[in-house]
Amino acid sequence: MKLHPVLLPIPERQGLTGRERIARQRDYARRALAECCKLSAVTPWDWQKDPGDVPLPHDGYYWAIAHKPAFAAAVIADGPVGIDIERITSRAEGLFDKLAASDEWMLLGERTWEAFFRVWTAKEATLKANGIGIAGFLSCRVLAVLDETHLTLEYNDRTWTVEQYRHGDHLAAVTLRGGDAHWVVLDTPDS
Repeated sequence: MKLHPVLLPIPERQGLTGRERIARQRDYARRALAECCKLSAVTPWDWQKDPGDVPLPHDGYYWAIAHKPAFAAAVIADGPVGIDIERITSRAEGLFDKLAASDEWMLLGERTWEAFFRVWTAKEATLKANGIGIAGFLSCRVLAVLDETHLTLEYNDRTWTVEQYRHGDHLAAVTLRGGDAHWVVLDTPDS
């Protein structure tokens, strides 16, 4: 099954409370997921999550979503899959050591915010594919930097390939099971 990760811009809307903003972002993530179904020729279903907020597979299809204020991301696959999107921006310097060990940073070269978010999105996508949250960052390890868009990670004695896609000041990542992802960036919706 070809992966068609979808990035959907979320139009800015002023005056929303925190809960309203998150609900809106989730709504756009579900819209992106519906587009993934179309691109993958998969019949949409009622996407359910378990009590731990982990997406439940349906009829052999797995799914994952991510959202930030400006973008929602989604993917559907025929095996465990994870996706993440982050805006590349500076943060507290101490986060580098909370995210990865020194040998992982050596693989990426300098500790830049671009490198930080390469590791962050790759690890989060891998952990989502395993039904785990960000608490697992240090037990998920970068094994190799394959090129400017691909990393190899290990989590729970399993190797994962992650493909990344840069769109403006955002970086998205998706786990792969062979082949490459066919990224789709949708036009900004009206509402």
